[in-house]
Order: sequence, then structure tokens, then C-alpha cells
Amino acid sequence: MENAGDLVSIVIPTYNRSNLLQKAISSLQTQTYQNIEIIIVDDCSSDDTEEVVRNMKDARIHYIKHEMNKGGSEARNTGLRQAGGKFIGFLDSDDQWLPEKLEKQLSLFKKNPSAGVVYTGVQVVNGDKVIETVIPQYKGDLLPKLFEGNCLNTTSSILVKKELLIEVGGFDGSLPSCQDWDLYIRLALITKFDFVKEPLVLFFEHDGERITTNKPTSAQGHMLIFLKYKETAKQMGNRTFQRFIFYISKIILKIGIGSQSKAIIKLARKVLAEGVKARGTAGNNFLYYLLTFVNLKILLIFYKKFGNSYQKEYALSEAATS
Repeated sequence: MENAGDLVSIVIPTYNRSNLLQKAISSLQTQTYQNIEIIIVDDCSSDDTEEVVRNMKDARIHYIKHEMNKGGSEARNTGLRQAGGKFIGFLDSDDQWLPEKLEKQLSLFKKNPSAGVVYTGVQVVNGDKVIETVIPQYKGDLLPKLFEGNCLNTTSSILVKKELLIEVGGFDGSLPSCQDWDLYIRLALITKFDFVKEPLVLFFEHDGERITTNKPTSAQGHMLIFLKYKETAKQMGNRTFQRFIFYISKIILKIGIGSQSKAIIKLARKVLAEGVKARGTAGNNFLYYLLTFVNLKILLIFYKKFGNSYQKEYALSEAATS
């Protein structure tokens, strides 16, 4: 692809990951599309991140350091405000891109100008081994599908028209988790999505903490997503609303059972109660509402035995009643 096309701004939020950051940036420098700027937003790291970046001899790198830690969402927003590109990509400092990612995404934007977001598949890597490959499935109007769960996965996979990110206000820094899912929902309200059906992002599992590994924070974030969008989900019909409830309550319930936390179980019960009000005693949401009153140790036994199958059973039961 010609490299004289539209400028792409790539925002990398980072915090105390200097050892991983170098590999992330190297994956950008080997992209087949090179009309890029790399905006590194250091969220007040205490390691040698600044020194590592200063030693990189690449005029396309712009380094910004927060004077206090503000979190990943605000770091991305800082980068977005500084970005000069027509398209914006986000790369977590512990992830990497395969060389043709940008080229293939930009080619798809040309083929489908109605799309405001193009995302790719993801390879989940542990050490040198790919342990899971996630291939995109959904395009066009994704709002109904996004109320069933985060079908786009990591923000490292998306490329977005900057004007749309500005229109929706960037990331919601008030959310303790689920910021990516929240952004996708708001984008889906105003634009269509497309995908490159290849895993072009490497998502590395490691011992460091990601937001998704902080279970209480994840439960709180899912609850806030429910409160923020439940009326919108209702407007899309009871079927979508029930599936929205099921997905969120499933995550919160799993966290509550795993941590043996009555407080988190009560959050799941609150979400499920909304489904029961809308539908009565029909459907699996009522069953799981009743389960929230069961002893936590018994719930743990139940989850270990049935946890891997109940989502499939729910989908089948919904198909049979639709």
C-alpha cells in the first residue's frame, strides 16, 4: 500500500511497562502502512519508561506524561486530544500488532465508506504459545449484538474515524472497567462496523494486572454499564433486554461466586430482578435470580458443575421460545 495516504494516529497508554512497551512500539514500526504518528501517554510511571522512550530514535513518536495517575481511559483521551490523524488506533503497551494490520483495515475503509470502525481478530498468547484465536463475526449495525456482550474484544483491535470518537466524547473515565465495551456501544449508536477476518493483534497474558483481572472492579463496571444502558436496551425489545441482563448478571454472578462475596451476589440479583419484572417467571433469568438466594458454598459447587454450559442452554431456550 502507498504510504502517502491518510495519517493514522496510534495512542499507546502505558504505566510501568517499559519492558513491554518497546515490543509494542516495534510492532508499529514494522507495519506495512507507515504514515503514522505514535502517541505514548505515560500515566505517571515510576519505572524507566520515559528514558526508554527518549532513547527511541523515531521522529513520529510523541511522548506525553501525566503528572498523576489517571487510569487507562483518561490516558487514551489525552492521546486522542493530541492526535492529528484521520483515523485513530489504540494499542495497549502489553499488546502487539502484526505487520499488515493497518494496511488491511484502511483498505476495508475504502471499500466500505459507511463503516466508522474496523476491527480485527485477536490471538491470545502465553509465552511463545497461542492459546486462543478470536475471529470477528459481526458487522454492520452492532448495537443489538453489543447488548449481548463485548463482541469486539480489546481496543487494540479497532481503528476508528477520529471525527466519530470526538462526537461520542472518547472514553468514559468514570467507569472502573468495561470502558472499551462502553465506547463500542456509543459508537454503535451513530455508525456501522466492519472487520478484517484475521487475527492481527497479539494479546499477551502475563503476571501484571489488567483491569479484567481485578474482579471487584470488573463487577462494579458491569453494574454501571447496566445502569447506563438499560433503558436503551429496553427500547430495542424485551428479547434484547433479557439477553443484556443475562450477560451482565452472568459476569457479576461468576465474580461473586468465585470471590464468595455476598455483596457482589446482591448486585447480580439486582440486575436479574429487572428481567423478572419485565418477563415474570419465564426464562433462565428467573432461575438465576432464585440462585442468588442460595448459600455461597453451594453456588460454588453448582458453578463448577454447570458454569460452562448454562450460556449455551440459555441461547437454545431463547431460540425455542422466539
